[in-house]
Amino acid sequence: MLDFFKSKKTKPGPGLPAEPLWELNRPFQEIQAVVLDTELTGLDRKHDSIISIGAVKMNGGRVEMGRTFYQLVNPHMKMKAASVIVHEITPSEVLEKPDIGPVLTEFLDFCRGDILIGHFVSLDLFFINRELKKTLGRTLKNPALDTMSLMHWWRSNTPNHGPDSFTAQNFELTAMAKELGIPVQGAHNALMDAFMTAQVFQRLLPRLQTSGIMTLGDLLRVGDPKRKLQSQGGLI
Repeated sequence: MLDFFKSKKTKPGPGLPAEPLWELNRPFQEIQAVVLDTELTGLDRKHDSIISIGAVKMNGGRVEMGRTFYQLVNPHMKMKAASVIVHEITPSEVLEKPDIGPVLTEFLDFCRGDILIGHFVSLDLFFINRELKKTLGRTLKNPALDTMSLMHWWRSNTPNHGPDSFTAQNFELTAMAKELGIPVQGAHNALMDAFMTAQVFQRLLPRLQTSGIMTLGDLLRVGDPKRKLQSQGGLI
């Protein structure tokens, strides 16, 4: 019998697609995905806001370099000096940029029915869904995968020696990228981080396959953004 799940239907707004069915038994080589990242004014979930969204499409394990999304957003609030140092987006750069509402409408159209992938993606989804609820009265229903959860599962199920061992001391995106032989360079930018995350996911897939992860359902199980990650020192 076909395994599938269906998100709760919401009435799509103008130009927004209806939510599709996602087949859990589909081989992961066939999944359509959007790898995303956001830059924020800060990490306060009550008071901070999105200032940029970057995303790139993936078809199975292939990164589609020509299919990207990048938009700066006017947050209509003071930007913290510490966050400006991290993402290098200055207040003057976002002053004439669109509000979050039109940007999210475009982003929803870009995502359509794709699986969403990110690194510590629950943070990105929190801010996106908060703004979606305010501006469009809805939230994203797309299934999501966290590359941090995937890497943690793989590390926990792979011998800690040999060519597939994981020696990085933390699960930060740049540390994981370096561990997997992905060049790390350039400014901290939502689109560049989305590309880096896509490459991490791309290089994790064959390793996960050797550990028995074959389908979308398998990926959603081990890459669940809500899955608790434990290390010897506790939560990571």
